[in-house]
Amino acid sequence: MFERFSREAKHVVLFALGATQRLGAERVEPEHLLLALAEGSTPASRAIAEAGLDVEAITATIEADLVATLEVIGVPASVVDAVPAAPRVDRPDFGVHARRALEQAWREVLRRKERRVGPEHLLLGVLDAPSPTLTRVLARLDVEPARLAALVDVEVAAARR
Repeated sequence: MFERFSREAKHVVLFALGATQRLGAERVEPEHLLLALAEGSTPASRAIAEAGLDVEAITATIEADLVATLEVIGVPASVVDAVPAAPRVDRPDFGVHARRALEQAWREVLRRKERRVGPEHLLLGVLDAPSPTLTRVLARLDVEPARLAALVDVEVAAARR
């Protein structure tokens, strides 16, 4: 599947793998893809920036969501803060929601009659197939997925001029 990815899209996937490990997660999820998409100077990263997001804000929100989720099951924030994030696996696998996002990205390529998956398709795939965590992260960041998708289209159109 990755043979149809542009160089920039492959870079996003690699960055998402690294971000997953740095955050101590076992699987790449859509929020890790969003974090990776915020890097660089692609139409997707410009749309993310236009929505008021950056790597630091997304990372902090992912971490805050983890703390809040663990507190729901009785794990206090002090325990979470005391345990450093450490990768649990050498190379994380893609979770169900991330795989669905990649599939949606490919569907977006086909719908637009394009040839390769670019970062803009990945972002649209992430927004079309959000995980519960990504939904909470975007809500905490006060970002509407539909608005972010519209910003991607604007940035892609601007890049083509």
